[in-house]
Amino acid sequence: MSPSEVQVIVVDDVQSMRIQVKEILRSCGFEKIRSAANGLEALRMMSEQTAQLLICDWHMAPMSGIELLKEIRGKDSIKDTTFVMLTAEGTRERVLEALKSGLDDYIMKPFTAEHARLKVMGALLKRKVL
Repeated sequence: MSPSEVQVIVVDDVQSMRIQVKEILRSCGFEKIRSAANGLEALRMMSEQTAQLLICDWHMAPMSGIELLKEIRGKDSIKDTTFVMLTAEGTRERVLEALKSGLDDYIMKPFTAEHARLKVMGALLKRKVL
């Protein structure tokens, strides 16, 4: 599968961050990009049309990124979705919690476009999506 075929959902409660991430993804060849303002919205989107990649912030309401991750990993139909957390939440405990919950990769804010590209592409290659 090429990046242009991968269904992506960018989940962040800050609109400017969603726009920035979408621009980075487009520069990598991704075309099928939807966005959600929180985990609950993203979960609804996944029930309508699954995505192969979720890039998600941690802190959102009413459903956080970690809650979304656990929900997705618990559903057989979407449990193999590549999930990349994009957040300023960098304590050792939080990173370990996310990794134990099935996170594919972690991007710390602030980040460069190149760093985000490498993490996203690496996670997709690891899951054999690309």
